[in-house]
Amino acid sequence: MTECIARRARDSGRKARTHIRAAAGWIAGLSLALGAAGCEGTPPGGGQVAPGQPAPAFEARVLGGDRLAVGDLRGEVVVLNVWATWCIPCVREMPALEALHRELREDGLRVVAVSIDRGSAEAEVRRFIQDHDITFTVLLDPDQRVTGTFRTIGVPETFVIDRDGTIAHRWFGEIEPEALRDQVAELLRTSAI
Repeated sequence: MTECIARRARDSGRKARTHIRAAAGWIAGLSLALGAAGCEGTPPGGGQVAPGQPAPAFEARVLGGDRLAVGDLRGEVVVLNVWATWCIPCVREMPALEALHRELREDGLRVVAVSIDRGSAEAEVRRFIQDHDITFTVLLDPDQRVTGTFRTIGVPETFVIDRDGTIAHRWFGEIEPEALRDQVAELLRTSAI
Protein backbone atom coordinates (compact mmCIF):
# COMPACT_ATOMS: atom_id res chain seq x y z
CA MET A 1 0.00 0.00 0.00
CA THR A 2 2.78 2.44 0.91
CA GLU A 3 4.61 1.60 -2.32
CA CYS A 4 1.45 2.38 -4.34
CA ILE A 5 1.06 5.79 -2.65
CA ALA A 6 4.76 6.59 -3.27
CA ARG A 7 4.46 5.62 -6.98
CA ARG A 8 1.35 7.83 -7.39
CA ALA A 9 3.15 10.76 -5.76
CA ARG A 10 6.16 10.33 -8.11
CA ASP A 11 3.84 10.12 -11.14
CA SER A 12 1.92 13.23 -10.00
CA GLY A 13 5.18 15.13 -9.57
CA ARG A 14 6.33 14.16 -13.08
CA LYS A 15 3.00 15.23 -14.58
CA ALA A 16 3.10 18.54 -12.73
CA ARG A 17 6.66 19.23 -13.96
CA THR A 18 5.61 18.34 -17.52
CA HIS A 19 2.66 20.74 -17.32
CA ILE A 20 4.85 23.50 -15.88
CA ARG A 21 7.43 23.04 -18.67
CA ALA A 22 4.68 23.10 -21.32
CA ALA A 23 3.16 26.26 -19.82
CA ALA A 24 6.57 27.97 -19.62
CA GLY A 25 7.24 27.10 -23.26
CA TRP A 26 3.84 28.42 -24.30
CA ILE A 27 4.37 31.68 -22.37
CA ALA A 28 7.84 32.16 -23.86
CA GLY A 29 6.49 31.57 -27.37
CA LEU A 30 3.62 34.00 -26.81
CA SER A 31 6.01 36.64 -25.47
CA LEU A 32 8.21 36.32 -28.54
CA ALA A 33 5.23 36.52 -30.87
CA LEU A 34 3.83 39.61 -29.16
CA GLY A 35 7.23 41.26 -29.11
CA ALA A 36 7.69 40.64 -32.82
CA ALA A 37 4.17 41.71 -33.81
CA GLY A 38 3.74 44.61 -31.39
CA CYS A 39 1.08 44.78 -28.69
CA GLU A 40 -2.28 46.49 -28.84
CA GLY A 41 -1.91 50.21 -29.35
CA THR A 42 1.70 50.05 -30.44
CA PRO A 43 2.05 51.58 -33.90
CA PRO A 44 4.60 50.11 -36.31
CA GLY A 45 8.15 51.19 -35.64
CA GLY A 46 8.09 50.78 -31.85
CA GLY A 47 9.56 53.26 -29.40
CA GLN A 48 8.07 56.25 -27.65
CA VAL A 49 6.28 59.25 -29.08
CA ALA A 50 8.84 61.79 -27.97
CA PRO A 51 9.88 65.40 -28.46
CA GLY A 52 11.50 65.96 -31.84
CA GLN A 53 9.25 63.44 -33.58
CA PRO A 54 6.30 64.28 -35.82
CA ALA A 55 2.96 64.10 -34.02
CA PRO A 56 1.20 60.87 -35.01
CA ALA A 57 -1.84 61.04 -37.27
CA PHE A 58 -4.94 61.02 -35.10
CA GLU A 59 -8.51 62.18 -35.50
CA ALA A 60 -11.67 62.00 -33.43
CA ARG A 61 -15.10 63.55 -33.23
CA VAL A 62 -15.40 67.00 -31.68
CA LEU A 63 -17.92 67.13 -28.85
CA GLY A 64 -21.13 68.11 -30.60
CA GLY A 65 -19.55 68.43 -34.02
CA ASP A 66 -17.50 67.06 -36.89
CA ARG A 67 -14.23 65.17 -36.84
CA LEU A 68 -10.91 66.91 -36.26
CA ALA A 69 -7.47 65.59 -37.19
CA VAL A 70 -4.27 66.67 -35.46
CA GLY A 71 -2.80 67.26 -38.92
CA ASP A 72 -5.51 69.87 -39.58
CA LEU A 73 -3.94 72.02 -36.87
CA ARG A 74 -0.62 72.64 -38.61
CA GLY A 75 0.27 76.29 -38.38
CA GLU A 76 -0.92 76.47 -34.75
CA VAL A 77 0.88 75.55 -31.55
CA VAL A 78 -1.22 72.75 -30.05
CA VAL A 79 -1.55 71.55 -26.47
CA LEU A 80 -3.04 68.06 -26.82
CA ASN A 81 -4.28 66.77 -23.46
CA VAL A 82 -5.42 63.17 -22.95
CA TRP A 83 -7.89 63.03 -20.05
CA ALA A 84 -11.01 61.45 -18.52
CA THR A 85 -13.83 62.80 -16.35
CA TRP A 86 -13.08 60.21 -13.63
CA CYS A 87 -9.39 61.18 -13.39
CA ILE A 88 -8.78 63.47 -10.39
CA PRO A 89 -5.48 64.99 -11.68
CA CYS A 90 -7.23 65.62 -15.03
CA VAL A 91 -10.00 67.51 -13.27
CA ARG A 92 -7.45 69.54 -11.27
CA GLU A 93 -5.53 70.66 -14.38
CA MET A 94 -8.57 71.71 -16.44
CA PRO A 95 -8.74 75.26 -15.03
CA ALA A 96 -5.06 75.82 -15.91
CA LEU A 97 -5.62 74.54 -19.46
CA GLU A 98 -8.65 76.81 -19.80
CA ALA A 99 -6.66 79.81 -18.53
CA LEU A 100 -3.84 79.03 -20.98
CA HIS A 101 -6.36 78.77 -23.82
CA ARG A 102 -8.01 82.08 -22.98
CA GLU A 103 -4.67 83.87 -22.58
CA LEU A 104 -2.88 82.63 -25.70
CA ARG A 105 -5.50 81.57 -28.27
CA GLU A 106 -5.24 84.89 -30.10
CA ASP A 107 -1.48 84.33 -30.43
CA GLY A 108 -1.94 80.99 -32.23
CA LEU A 109 -2.42 78.45 -29.43
CA ARG A 110 -4.97 75.66 -29.82
CA VAL A 111 -5.83 73.60 -26.73
CA VAL A 112 -7.39 70.24 -27.58
CA ALA A 113 -8.48 67.80 -24.88
CA VAL A 114 -9.14 64.19 -25.92
CA SER A 115 -11.60 62.48 -23.58
CA ILE A 116 -11.02 58.73 -23.27
CA ASP A 117 -14.21 58.17 -21.29
CA ARG A 118 -15.61 54.85 -22.53
CA GLY A 119 -18.93 53.90 -24.03
CA SER A 120 -21.75 56.39 -24.21
CA ALA A 121 -20.10 58.99 -22.00
CA GLU A 122 -20.82 61.93 -24.30
CA ALA A 123 -23.52 63.32 -22.00
CA GLU A 124 -21.19 63.04 -19.01
CA VAL A 125 -18.35 64.77 -20.88
CA ARG A 126 -20.72 67.50 -22.07
CA ARG A 127 -21.94 68.05 -18.48
CA PHE A 128 -18.32 68.20 -17.24
CA ILE A 129 -17.39 70.79 -19.89
CA GLN A 130 -20.41 72.94 -19.03
CA ASP A 131 -19.87 72.66 -15.26
CA HIS A 132 -16.22 73.70 -15.61
CA ASP A 133 -16.84 76.43 -18.22
CA ILE A 134 -14.43 74.86 -20.72
CA THR A 135 -14.25 76.73 -24.04
CA PHE A 136 -11.39 74.91 -25.77
CA THR A 137 -11.85 72.01 -28.22
CA VAL A 138 -12.84 68.65 -26.73
CA LEU A 139 -12.60 65.44 -28.74
CA LEU A 140 -14.39 62.20 -27.88
CA ASP A 141 -12.39 58.99 -28.10
CA PRO A 142 -14.46 56.28 -26.34
CA ASP A 143 -12.38 53.54 -28.00
CA GLN A 144 -9.23 55.13 -26.53
CA ARG A 145 -7.36 55.05 -29.84
CA VAL A 146 -5.32 58.09 -28.79
CA THR A 147 -3.66 56.01 -26.07
CA GLY A 148 -2.20 53.63 -28.64
CA THR A 149 -1.46 56.27 -31.26
CA PHE A 150 0.39 58.54 -28.84
CA ARG A 151 1.60 55.60 -26.69
CA THR A 152 0.36 57.09 -23.46
CA ILE A 153 0.89 55.30 -20.16
CA GLY A 154 -2.00 56.87 -18.27
CA VAL A 155 -4.01 60.00 -17.80
CA PRO A 156 -3.45 62.80 -17.84
CA GLU A 157 -0.76 63.12 -20.48
CA THR A 158 -0.13 66.28 -22.43
CA PHE A 159 1.74 66.87 -25.68
CA VAL A 160 2.86 70.27 -26.94
CA ILE A 161 3.03 70.26 -30.74
CA ASP A 162 4.74 73.05 -32.68
CA ARG A 163 3.38 74.81 -35.77
CA ASP A 164 5.13 72.30 -38.05
CA GLY A 165 3.44 69.31 -36.38
CA THR A 166 6.47 68.20 -34.35
CA ILE A 167 6.17 67.22 -30.70
CA ALA A 168 8.05 69.83 -28.69
CA HIS A 169 7.25 68.66 -25.15
CA ARG A 170 5.53 65.75 -23.40
CA TRP A 171 4.06 65.80 -19.90
CA PHE A 172 3.43 62.58 -17.98
CA GLY A 173 0.80 63.18 -15.31
CA GLU A 174 -0.58 66.48 -14.13
CA ILE A 175 0.86 69.57 -15.80
CA GLU A 176 2.77 72.30 -14.02
CA PRO A 177 0.84 75.34 -15.31
CA GLU A 178 3.69 77.88 -15.22
CA ALA A 179 6.19 75.56 -16.90
CA LEU A 180 3.66 74.62 -19.59
CA ARG A 181 2.81 78.27 -20.17
CA ASP A 182 6.50 79.13 -20.56
CA GLN A 183 7.00 76.29 -23.07
CA VAL A 184 3.98 77.33 -25.11
CA ALA A 185 4.87 81.04 -25.01
CA GLU A 186 8.39 80.25 -26.22
CA LEU A 187 7.04 78.21 -29.14
CA LEU A 188 4.59 80.97 -30.05
CA ARG A 189 7.43 83.54 -29.99
CA THR A 190 9.98 81.51 -31.94
CA SER A 191 7.62 80.12 -34.53
CA ALA A 192 5.44 83.14 -35.23
CA ILE A 193 4.01 83.13 -38.72
